[in-house]
Amino acid sequence: MRNIFNLILLIFFLASCGQKENESNDNKRENSALTNQTDLFEFKIPDTISLGKHIGRITKYKRNKKPNYDYLLSVIVSNQYEDSKVKTDTFSNGTLNPFFGINGFKTGTQEIELIIEEQILETSEKDKDSLLGITKLYHQYDARITVVDGDFISETEKELLAKLKNE
Repeated sequence: MRNIFNLILLIFFLASCGQKENESNDNKRENSALTNQTDLFEFKIPDTISLGKHIGRITKYKRNKKPNYDYLLSVIVSNQYEDSKVKTDTFSNGTLNPFFGINGFKTGTQEIELIIEEQILETSEKDKDSLLGITKLYHQYDARITVVDGDFISETEKELLAKLKNE
């Protein structure tokens, strides 16, 4: 009985080691021919917002998708808040067109940096110990918005809020 328990622990340990190795390799933000493609995504971001929290969205994901692969997108935004605090927010809803939040922290022109994390999930036939291969690619985009004082909601944001409410 004790030998069976030790064997199970050994198998679990070996499986965990292989999994951690794959995870650490997949999480590296490496340069690749697939990263930083400016035409891979289309965004809908209000060009003018008021002070406070607002939303944007990925409207199109234009990768040629392979059969038997799944794709997930996350949007990573470094939002600045009062007292010059910068908080990195990650947004994902399991779809290929997630909503994300942007924050207008002071009036005037503001640069927003978006990092899109693209995960490509594939069944691995190379490695018998792993059933699923995950490739993570990162794409960086910059947007310039104008932040105004008062209560202002652009037509773009009204449209995004209506879509968010209906989903």
